[in-house]
Amino acid sequence: MLRRLPVLLVALALVAMPAPALAASALGTVVPQLAKDLGEPAKGSLVVASVLTTDVASPKGDELAMRVASLLAGQLGGDTRAHPAPLTLAGARAAAGKSKGLVFVAVELQKGQLRVTVDRYPVLSNGWDRLRLPPPPPVAHAFATVPIDAEVRTFLPPLLLEQAKILKASHTEGDVLAAACGDVDGDGGLDLVLVSRARVAVGHLRSGQFAVDASVAWSTLAPLAPTPLREALGGASVDGPGRLLVGTTDRGGVQLDAKLAVRERFTGIPAGGARCAVPKPDVGAFAGELVPCVGKVEASRSTARFDAAAYLLHTRSDGAALALTVTRDAGTTRVRRSGDERILFDGAGAQLAFGDLDLDGQPEIISSADVADDVLRIQTLGDDGTLRERLKVPAPAGVRALAVCPPEENGAQALVAIVGAEVWLVR
Repeated sequence: MLRRLPVLLVALALVAMPAPALAASALGTVVPQLAKDLGEPAKGSLVVASVLTTDVASPKGDELAMRVASLLAGQLGGDTRAHPAPLTLAGARAAAGKSKGLVFVAVELQKGQLRVTVDRYPVLSNGWDRLRLPPPPPVAHAFATVPIDAEVRTFLPPLLLEQAKILKASHTEGDVLAAACGDVDGDGGLDLVLVSRARVAVGHLRSGQFAVDASVAWSTLAPLAPTPLREALGGASVDGPGRLLVGTTDRGGVQLDAKLAVRERFTGIPAGGARCAVPKPDVGAFAGELVPCVGKVEASRSTARFDAAAYLLHTRSDGAALALTVTRDAGTTRVRRSGDERILFDGAGAQLAFGDLDLDGQPEIISSADVADDVLRIQTLGDDGTLRERLKVPAPAGVRALAVCPPEENGAQALVAIVGAEVWLVR
């Protein structure tokens, strides 16, 4: 019998499918965007970084600020060079006295986000003018923000999953099929999404309860599927503000906006990273490759059967990106990475998720157990394919769904587990 599919949020290696365009690292995303928005500086300009502003202890903060400045200088070109140490704006103006221009970079780490503000200033070449005239205002401005990743996390103190704490809250959503975590409404904060057969609910944990801020009934989103699976499975993921992907095998999939209105319908069940698993009623499970939830879907080259899956575009500590997928069939968990398939372990339950919970560049497989006395299990996948157990917590009420949140407090990701009528926040 099929058990419920997890949040299908983050996982390992590719299920024999065409390689997608890999997402750039946090630095690889922010720096080109800043360079484009800032415009070309005068040749021979100086790039100077400020001292890092952070809400997390960061003994290597100056190194991170200098890394951003160095990458930006290289991106801008035109003989632009980076100053070798962080300075205040006044210090940067003095250091740029003989340069053709000044690019000042303010780097922040706040609530799990890397935030970079860049201003381009003209430089007064005459020393007398610098004394008698007020400092000139910026002539160009740019700003970019992105969640931190394993590369940025190397500049921060390490996190210990073994010391994670569990916050428990109740929910009244009934039989939850899937969960997701992310900024649904675009207000900059994280929202929790719970998907049941009856509705999609978005809310927050308040005073020990899942408080619903908005919800929408499935009956208003999509008609019943003509041939659903015997037992309903579901998936959900937040693909960015105003892009909530949810689906059940009873109803199919829908993309919702910030107000939970339908933007687009699709066939599959979200598995994270805007990828979907395709249900096959004739085999009583999913089959084939994970496909784009929205847009053109190519014919599957695989007939692999599975009843749970999760997908992740993973960033290593060196900034390299990997597409990873994990699937389960009959209790056997398979992971594929760059075409290399491995059978990692048996006895996995139908709840699977993947995420780099400590952002050390090595992802974690989160799973339930295929036994009566369920457990929540977190294991780290090494580069050599071996698993290292990090946390194992009894969950006798049964793990119903899993979700990995983007980095927030302390620059760390949190794990959400729906266990019976409770929401567990593992942080």
